Amino acid sequence: MNMGRQPFQAIWDGLALAAWLVDAKSLQILQANEAASLLVGRRVADMEGMPILELAATPEDQIFWGQPTTDIAAGIHSHTWVRNMRSQALVPVDRRVLAIHAGANAGAAQCLLLTMQDRSEHEASRLELEALLSELRATLDSAVDGVLTCNLNGQMRAFNHRLVEIWQLPHEMLLQRDDAAIWTHIESLVLDSEVYRAGRAEIVREPMRESHDILLLRNGMTVEQRSVPQLVQGRPAGRVYTFRDITSDIQNQADLRLAARVFESSLDAVFIADRRNAILRINPACERLLRASADGVVGQSVTTLFARGKGRSAFLSEVQQGWLQNGFWEGELHLRQRDGGDCSVHLSWVVLRDAEGGDAQSIGFMRDLTQQHAAKRRIEQLAYRDALTGLPNGLLLSERVTAAIELSRATGDSFAILCLDLDRFKIVNDSLGHPFGDRVLKLVAERLQGCLRQADMLCRLGGDEFVIYLHGADVGIAEGVARRMLDELQRPFMLDGMGFSIQCSIGVSMFPRDGESLDDLIKQADTAMYQVKERGRGNFGFYRPQMNANLLSRMKLEHAMRQALGLGHMAVHYQPQVDMATGRIVGAEALARWTDPEFGVVSPGSFIPLAEESGFIVSLGGWVMEQAIKEAAHWMSCGTPLVVSVNVSALEFRQPGFVERITALLTRYGLPAQQLELELTESVLLHDAQEMEQVLASLTRQGLRLSIDDFGTGYSSLAYLKKLAIHRLKIDRTFICGLPDDEGDSAIVKAVLGMGRALGFSVVAEGVETQEQRLALHTMGCEYYQGFLCAPALSAAEFRSRVLGPSAVEQKHQSKRTPCRSRAAKR
Repeated sequence: MNMGRQPFQAIWDGLALAAWLVDAKSLQILQANEAASLLVGRRVADMEGMPILELAATPEDQIFWGQPTTDIAAGIHSHTWVRNMRSQALVPVDRRVLAIHAGANAGAAQCLLLTMQDRSEHEASRLELEALLSELRATLDSAVDGVLTCNLNGQMRAFNHRLVEIWQLPHEMLLQRDDAAIWTHIESLVLDSEVYRAGRAEIVREPMRESHDILLLRNGMTVEQRSVPQLVQGRPAGRVYTFRDITSDIQNQADLRLAARVFESSLDAVFIADRRNAILRINPACERLLRASADGVVGQSVTTLFARGKGRSAFLSEVQQGWLQNGFWEGELHLRQRDGGDCSVHLSWVVLRDAEGGDAQSIGFMRDLTQQHAAKRRIEQLAYRDALTGLPNGLLLSERVTAAIELSRATGDSFAILCLDLDRFKIVNDSLGHPFGDRVLKLVAERLQGCLRQADMLCRLGGDEFVIYLHGADVGIAEGVARRMLDELQRPFMLDGMGFSIQCSIGVSMFPRDGESLDDLIKQADTAMYQVKERGRGNFGFYRPQMNANLLSRMKLEHAMRQALGLGHMAVHYQPQVDMATGRIVGAEALARWTDPEFGVVSPGSFIPLAEESGFIVSLGGWVMEQAIKEAAHWMSCGTPLVVSVNVSALEFRQPGFVERITALLTRYGLPAQQLELELTESVLLHDAQEMEQVLASLTRQGLRLSIDDFGTGYSSLAYLKKLAIHRLKIDRTFICGLPDDEGDSAIVKAVLGMGRALGFSVVAEGVETQEQRLALHTMGCEYYQGFLCAPALSAAEFRSRVLGPSAVEQKHQSKRTPCRSRAAKR
């Protein structure tokens, strides 16, 4: 093929494109240019006559050159690789093959023109671009914010995974890429959808507008949306949206505001210090506690706030150790106040660490312990002191005596324990009220304390019971102290203008003779005190072993007494009450009598006080009341109506429904109310006088008669005589014994009789045993009497016989004087 060799060769070699002429039939290289030589690293001369397949670098090239010539010469561009023989590197190329026709046979290709364009730089640029795009995509997907890019019409071009998470886009919506559906979904999640839709439309209308919105979503999230235009050469080409979940930020801000309010309003004093322990800030409570403003404290070291026995370095070392072990230090310190005072505080000092674990800041919480310490002292006082009198209580006494026992075992010294009880103090409480009684107890405590040495201890156990520890005391010292206390209490007391006296009973036990422990010593002293009360009160006594046997007997007696009613061992006897002028029996006093199979006839002086102390008097008194009403009803049915008198104890009288029970008994047995007389002691009348006045008025309205028993022997306040519906006074037997010779007894009896006449009361004398006593009383104007002169208390049968038989009562008794009985023997 002759194409003008010289010009063609110059053009051929000057081509920048690598080119080969290939025989269409043999596929051998006919000619190659210099660009081809550079591309494949072969000389032009070496390539001429070489099969084109030697340039095939990949299996795809082998297949390509194995096609029919017509397919090879289709002129289609393809990408392939060619190997550079010098560098052995594969070079990416664009390949194109064209058929060249020459001569008359234009239908058949004689040569193939193979051209290859080196794509190394282009491929490198493409790879670099793809890497850049990948990095951008990774950066976009790793962003904290959701990002969305749109064109000017709002059509979405790209968004990241965070946007999918924030807006909870469904998977199928991502596959379809339906922009309208995505926008609809986003709008549906916004709490105020319409406002959001209107705002987005306004952004579309104003391409250059920037916006910042806070969106509240229906799922509780709070999203911050920012929108800015995307500019290309200064002109808007689209829009970039960013979405940030600020729910936790909002909460954190709220928490910070709350923390600030807590800091400012906390009742605890709080300070914040830097890493060098310099105070940065204090709250108002801290200012109040320090009694200083923040300006005068900020910048100072925390250690300057406190007064410590240890030095500053030792204190900080202790704090640092606490921070290392627990993250905090706490303890009690003395806080220095700016006015010169100080107070105890409890400090909790917490360290805050930085990212590297070092001390960043610290926070101290201080609580004022002033009130707590005062309360602690008060608690200790209550634990060891009697609240009413301030005297040591049983706990402090126990500690003192325990120490004394230990000392005595080493030294052989003795000591004494005294149990002291105020006699009949209950009458003071009942008649004058518990507040008055409490004030009396304080006065008593003062007097008793004045009888003791500094080494001794006076203790109040409760009520009117006191225990005294006499340090190093022998029997003589103990007796002397007991006598001083008796004398001191017998001196008159004066309170609220009222004069009165107090009597006490004292029991004494000695260590180690009577016991090896406080409990044993108190028990023995209490036993001795009880024996004193049994012998008449107002004295003292030492413990003797035989006393425990007496106490056991008392317990057996109480048990037998409680069984006596059910077993029929109790009976009611009746002592006649006689008209002084006529000698006629006009009534009777009902009296309880007890005959026990084991104890025999038990004196009322033994079992009546026991019943009152144990509370059994309520049951016993109720039974006596019913028997007396029943018996009086029988007398009336026999045509001899007599008034029956029944003693009522203070405890019975205060029982709920007392009046109703008496009314029910009168109704049951058909006894008129005027045939029943209730005998009351002064202590009953003086307890809550206003309430008693109402109860007594209720009784007298029904017709019952009321008398005052043992008049003149109690804590008398005669004002009640004109207020209460009293019918009769009973002169106690203690004033009758001395008649007619004792001038004092005579004066008292005359005074009572005169008072009775002035107030319109009848008067009964108790314990009349001789004719001389009766005549003296009759001369003084006494109307009625009862006693052994007429008859002792008779059984129901004996009394019936006496009442229904001849009335020659006085002739049946001798005038011989008989011994006076005690008051207790009456019942």
